[in-house]
Amino acid sequence: MASLSAFILSFNISISPALSQTVLKCEQHQEILTFQLSNYPIQDQGVAVLNVKFPYCMTPEVLAQNTYHDFVPIRKDIDKFFINYPNEGDFWEILNKKLVQILLDKYPKMVSLSIEIGVTPNVQEPLYCSTIVQSTRPQNCLLNL
Repeated sequence: MASLSAFILSFNISISPALSQTVLKCEQHQEILTFQLSNYPIQDQGVAVLNVKFPYCMTPEVLAQNTYHDFVPIRKDIDKFFINYPNEGDFWEILNKKLVQILLDKYPKMVSLSIEIGVTPNVQEPLYCSTIVQSTRPQNCLLNL
């Protein structure tokens, strides 16, 4: 006589109200500001041409003012960063990570930032490569791109 056995595995999952409220808040309307630097020449690891995208979110208070954040000062800070970057041997991922941190440190009303640096092919690097670094301040929603 054959026997039939069953194995039942069950999980009880509970979500704390605070966590579920945070998730619900993040699923609501989100305003993402963005700008792009196309064909941006840089003297790093030889001569490189970058395409850089900057989507970011500001605090709800900034957005509620109906006067959107001026990105020109951010762009100037990015220029300064690339011009004065001290270590030409750093990988693009390290450079990107440092740029994200500098911008978040300087702009406290910026709650989330994603930077994609695309490096166009050249003699030293014949393949297109890119790096994306995304950072969000604690207690804020991730960029939903």
